[in-house]
Amino acid sequence: MDLPKRNVLLNPGPATTTDTVKAALVMSDICPREQSFCDLYADVRSRLAALAGDPAEVVAIPVVGSGTTVLEAGLVSLVPSGGRVLILDNGDYGTRLAAIASAHEIDHRRVEIGWGKPIDWAALDAVLAEEQGRATHVFAIHHETSSGLLNPLEPLIERAHAHGLKMMLDAMSSFAAMPISVGPDAVDILFSSSNKCVQGMAGLGIALTSRAVLDEVRPTPRRCYVLDLVAEHDHLEKTGQSRFTVPPQVVSALHQALLELESEGIEARQKRYEESMRTLTEGLAALGFEFLLEDEHQSRILVAIREPKADWYNFDHMHDALDAEGFTIYPGKPGAEPTFRLAVLGAIDARDIEAFLAALGRYLERMKGSA
Repeated sequence: MDLPKRNVLLNPGPATTTDTVKAALVMSDICPREQSFCDLYADVRSRLAALAGDPAEVVAIPVVGSGTTVLEAGLVSLVPSGGRVLILDNGDYGTRLAAIASAHEIDHRRVEIGWGKPIDWAALDAVLAEEQGRATHVFAIHHETSSGLLNPLEPLIERAHAHGLKMMLDAMSSFAAMPISVGPDAVDILFSSSNKCVQGMAGLGIALTSRAVLDEVRPTPRRCYVLDLVAEHDHLEKTGQSRFTVPPQVVSALHQALLELESEGIEARQKRYEESMRTLTEGLAALGFEFLLEDEHQSRILVAIREPKADWYNFDHMHDALDAEGFTIYPGKPGAEPTFRLAVLGAIDARDIEAFLAALGRYLERMKGSA
């Protein structure tokens, strides 16, 4: 079988995958109730849990769907009745969390920080003091890909736990790119997905939490059926099977991606991403582009670039020209100002970034020369 054309995806997920992960999609047809598949699924769950802590204490609960699906599942099934969530909003994904909470009438407070703005710690401390005795959870975005902002994790965990709150974290585009632990002295509930930095295929959301958290929330009345993570976990533990059909091919690809992640190591993956980002930002600066965020708040996974105010610039035209050379770029989110975005997650490295910069340079020469 011929290998598919390799595209370098510079969007913030799904990510470029290795040929071996793509090959793992091709497997014998199997019923996901068969023991051999259940064994594979259990191994995937154990390997995911081991990335965040001790698999004896940390559990991984996959959910069929996008990353947003598992975020909704987390809010509706891991926040107990009577719970109140402080949602930190400094980008599109914080806003989305608040919209999900509102849709399910989950008691929450949207802490508006400002789009693309770093957390004001004094202001957050004031909110936490106001909410003492009322709030039960803090929910934050770790890497806000709408702007490229990285919210510092340790100060969030320390503040949440100092006020007796559970720390919930959207780590969609940071899990597997940097070490993040789940446990009583770390993140209490973490959400990610099978693609992005795990470098598998899209199709599974992932919740990681502790058995202790599940034990606490289990007695509370359930808000949902399909998205009930407690019921899903308990069924998996009892039978080895998901309550509902999971895609075996996506699970097979995820298993291969986890083997490759373990072989590379999270620290080495983080270093590879950082080298790619350094190559990218230095190259973009040399080409005259400007960045949305100051370097101290900028993640090492994605960068938002201010749209040039020049007659030659047209994002769609630039996208199509670069796509023809095998590079996918991404539009910006409506925010403080117009941007486009580039990410370095996935099975790419600095050599791919250098090739992209060369293609971008050729495009700029053509456009500026004809302007």
